[in-house]
Amino acid sequence: MKFSCRSVITLLALPFAMSLPVLAEFEVDKIGDSLVDAGALTIRGGFGQCINGLSFQQDAVVTHDGYQYVGYYDGNRRVCLARRKLPTGDWKIIRFTDYDFKSNDAHNIISIGICPKDATIHVAFDHHGHPLHYRVSRKGAAGDSGDPWEASLFGPVTSELEKGRPIRITYPRFFQTPDGSLQFCYRQGGSGNGDRMLVDYDAKTGKWTDTRQIDSRKGLFKDAMGESRSRCSYPNGYGYGPDGKLHATWVWRESSQGSNHDLIYAYSEDRGRTWLNNAGRLLSEPAGVNSPGITVANISRLHGLMNTHGQAVDLQGRVHVVMWHCTDETLRAAGSKPGEHRWGPPKARRYHHYWRDRDGHWSHQQTPWQAGSRPKIFMDSSDNAFMIFGTSRRDARLADGHLHSKGTLVIAAATSGSKWQDWKIVHRERGPFVNEMLGDVYRWKKQGVLSIMVQETPEKPHQPTPLRILDFSFSKR
Repeated sequence: MKFSCRSVITLLALPFAMSLPVLAEFEVDKIGDSLVDAGALTIRGGFGQCINGLSFQQDAVVTHDGYQYVGYYDGNRRVCLARRKLPTGDWKIIRFTDYDFKSNDAHNIISIGICPKDATIHVAFDHHGHPLHYRVSRKGAAGDSGDPWEASLFGPVTSELEKGRPIRITYPRFFQTPDGSLQFCYRQGGSGNGDRMLVDYDAKTGKWTDTRQIDSRKGLFKDAMGESRSRCSYPNGYGYGPDGKLHATWVWRESSQGSNHDLIYAYSEDRGRTWLNNAGRLLSEPAGVNSPGITVANISRLHGLMNTHGQAVDLQGRVHVVMWHCTDETLRAAGSKPGEHRWGPPKARRYHHYWRDRDGHWSHQQTPWQAGSRPKIFMDSSDNAFMIFGTSRRDARLADGHLHSKGTLVIAAATSGSKWQDWKIVHRERGPFVNEMLGDVYRWKKQGVLSIMVQETPEKPHQPTPLRILDFSFSKR
């Protein structure tokens, strides 16, 4: 069964078309501003100047056992792992000297993961279809181990997870399971022609096992732009809900025309070994463009849908996604038309909040303001929603049509009591910042503090700039 946008999505409120309830009111307190590194790397590539803090990093900032960790490249092109004791400890930095980062490709980010079961720290870095670059600490290194924070805690760089099986990857992602284990996800293949893979870490043995494919490039897709026989997924995220289900949402990037389309959803009840569609029916093979019941919102390739946005699961097990794309109405208001620009003109871009009830029904809300960079979403203990993103200053330039070189951090909020119809901007932190906004999901869930990584914009190409963590708390007025 293929769900259409009309049959699955309820348009709860369209800006300017109907009156909204009282807007969300939150007190925002900036409770911390700490310098991680005075000289973090900036680059000059085809996708802008940022290499630290991009939307496809899951995760760059992680908290475990009272310590917070940040993975980044420094101005000397070293892979770095910094940590501090929360809430206000000094940052201590490991600068790995056995690996030279030579790329100016913004895809080649760093992602870190921590396995709570054995307190190992995992780092993957510098890939865009390249051999894996991965290293792991010894057990017990994370948290208050008493060991000096130094490179000797970690093993060498390796190109394989499972012994004897070297891999080439893009977009590494680590995420924790409900029982305190760790999983690793990556793309095999290229843009418009790739499959997504998942691997499990075994804390008892310290080994990775059971590499498996979880989505597929195969299938025939046709639309007004033509037809395509190959594609890849761009996930908004992978995350476990309170009932132990693993939820995944993504868009497809077709090989034909290189544009994105549709919101796709599937979930797993067995740690990603088998997958079910939106209606709870088992998929017989890895999710593909022709799989039944996984398309939950039809979004045309003509509407400039961007990829790799934000996803979160609230305490009721409801899945929330924030993405930006255009509509016929916003394109018309911007003096444009569908398909005229790959990502749509900036004035036509809006954030769209999609969410899934526990019964599988999806709803939708469009925010009234112009979209900035790719957003991330966080749900608090009352299921209120918070969205972070970067928005450009008037003199800011765009790279690849969507990455701001001089951005301001923006925090928006919506309340669960309004069914998230009352989105409102509640805080602006003026930069200029060169990065897309990333937050520490683990600290947020445990402490209700949102730690956001920001890096200052360089005055000239390749100039190292300060990398900071800003801490925020929120309360209802």
